[in-house]
Amino acid sequence: MSASTRTSFQDPSGGWDIDNLKRKGHFSMTANHFHPYYELYYLCEGERMYFVKDRAYRVKAGDMVFIDRQVLHKTSDTGVPDHERIVINYQHEWLEQAYPHDAAILVEPFRREYPVVSLPAQQLPELKRVIAEIINEMRLQETGCAIRLRHAIIELLLIAVRAKSGDHGQPAPADHGSPMHIRMIKVVQFLNEHYAEPLSLTDVAKQFTISSYYLSRTFKSATGFAFSEYINLLRLKESQRLLRETDLKITDIALRTGFDNFSHFGKAFKKMSGLSPRSYRSGSRMNAMRQQV
Repeated sequence: MSASTRTSFQDPSGGWDIDNLKRKGHFSMTANHFHPYYELYYLCEGERMYFVKDRAYRVKAGDMVFIDRQVLHKTSDTGVPDHERIVINYQHEWLEQAYPHDAAILVEPFRREYPVVSLPAQQLPELKRVIAEIINEMRLQETGCAIRLRHAIIELLLIAVRAKSGDHGQPAPADHGSPMHIRMIKVVQFLNEHYAEPLSLTDVAKQFTISSYYLSRTFKSATGFAFSEYINLLRLKESQRLLRETDLKITDIALRTGFDNFSHFGKAFKKMSGLSPRSYRSGSRMNAMRQQV
């Protein structure tokens, strides 16, 4: 069991939002997570395991994690109870409109090979000052709060931009030095490339010359995802992209992304998205038309 205290703020324009959560006890995300906006995750206190794209990172207090759009990610417990984090979501369209000449610079941290930024000790006071300002503004919400918060969250991006990858020691992935985790990351990379093919736990276990039981148990430990859950997420993520970006028939999309049962595809898609595939496609096209106006 865990208890939590939450403070949130959404910019009136809808371009960004902030969520500050302090949680007591042990906790791992249960929601399946990828989305069409950028996410900046800052760990105020505690320790977390953060899976991003194809590997897991051990994140400590003071670290920032940058999640690009449509990248699969999930946080999980490391065995250390209690943590506090801030999550800031940025809409790409807002960044382009608000900072038309600088948007490419501001999204650079989300495009790096390593998503975790761990600043050297001498730079942490500046980062913590900005974080403290954000928390205080969210708590008081006085006149002009949105203006102060907007400047603060852009300042966070600039801090990360100047902490160029390679200039400072980046946290090693949690698989570093562990044969078990290294093997599981190879499994993840294999699934990322072959998710549209028929895949079973038994077949993949044979591919990597390990037992099905070992694969099931260690995959969950290394990534935070159950084996079948991860494959379905990859398939559903690609199906969303095809619904947004192509005119392929929905039945063809289901087959192309690895679903041999259309009914299963429809149910799984609606469970994840809250919409049927047809409604999702219609909504995506309406949003695209509004952005062009």
